[in-house]
Amino acid sequence: MKTSLRARDGMPCPYQGSDDGPLEGPVDLSQLTAREKQVLLLLGGGPSNGELSRRLKISERTVKAHISRILIKTGQSSRLQAAMVSALYHHQLCPSPNCRWSPGAGSPSHDVVSAA
Repeated sequence: MKTSLRARDGMPCPYQGSDDGPLEGPVDLSQLTAREKQVLLLLGGGPSNGELSRRLKISERTVKAHISRILIKTGQSSRLQAAMVSALYHHQLCPSPNCRWSPGAGSPSHDVVSAA
């Protein structure tokens, strides 16, 4: 069952227009491959497919395929929603024990190392 965002007075949030999206309950990340998690983490920074392609040393077509699978597996309907998932679930996705985005850590400044 999905939960709705609520204002402090118990009324539904006037800014959330639909019941779909990354803020409507937990997102299952368990089906993502290591490479999909890496792409999702990078997607949170707002890069273009070309930027992702260069950074990961893969073709843009492969980037698009990864993003399509990420959307399907996480139940999101847009690249923007996936980027929001990346930000909201960064602490679960990031393999780095020294990640500065971890809860209670310092300011967000982070690079993701390419997977082998």
